[in-house]
Amino acid sequence: MIRPLKLIVLMLSLLLALPAGAATSSPVQRYFQNLQSLRADFIQRVFDEQSRVMQTSSGQMLMQKPGKFRWDYRTPAEQIIVADGERLWAYDVGLAQVTVRKLDRALASTPLALLSGVAPIEETFTVGGVRNRDGLDWYELTPKQPQPEFRLLRVAFKGETLVSLELEDSFGQRTRLDFQKLERNPTLDPALLKFTPPPGVDVVGDKG
Repeated sequence: MIRPLKLIVLMLSLLLALPAGAATSSPVQRYFQNLQSLRADFIQRVFDEQSRVMQTSSGQMLMQKPGKFRWDYRTPAEQIIVADGERLWAYDVGLAQVTVRKLDRALASTPLALLSGVAPIEETFTVGGVRNRDGLDWYELTPKQPQPEFRLLRVAFKGETLVSLELEDSFGQRTRLDFQKLERNPTLDPALLKFTPPPGVDVVGDKG
C-alpha cells in the first residue's frame, strides 16, 4: 500500500469537513460550505525535511459526502483506493492483491469528526492568515488537539479555485497534492464509489 495513504485520508477529511449552513468567516470556509463532491486529476509529491522530492505519483480522485472517495493512481504504479462509506479498499494491480479494512478502523487516527462532516473546521483547526507562495494564496490550518500523523494542513487557492493541499508532519516532511481540472459538486457515478475485487486476486484483511 502507498506509504502516504493515511496522510491522503487526512487531507480528504478536510474536504469532507464543513457542514452546510456553517459560518463562513474565511475563504477556506466559504469554499467548503455546501461542498458535496469533487472530481480532479492530481499530482502527489512527498518531500523530505530539506524539501527534496522523495516520491511522485499521479492519477484521478473522486470525493463525495458522506465518507466516500476514490483514488486511481496511474503512475508510477497502478493502484485503486476506494472508501465506500463502510470499508476502505486498496487494490494493487501489479501485485494482484486487495487489502480491505473497515473504514472506522482504517481511519482510527484521523479526525473522524471531520470525515463525518459533524465538526466545522473552526472547531478542529485554527485557521491562519493568508500567505502568498508560488503565486498561490496559502492558509495554514493547525489542529487544536495534537495529532500523531501531522502537524498542520495547508490549503492553497488561486482566486476562488482550490489548487493544492499540503500536509506537514512533525519531522518536516510534506505531502502535497496539486489538482488539475478540478470540478466542484459534479454528479458522480455511484458505481465508481463502490469496489468489487476482480476475479482471481488475493483479498486480505477484514472481509466480514
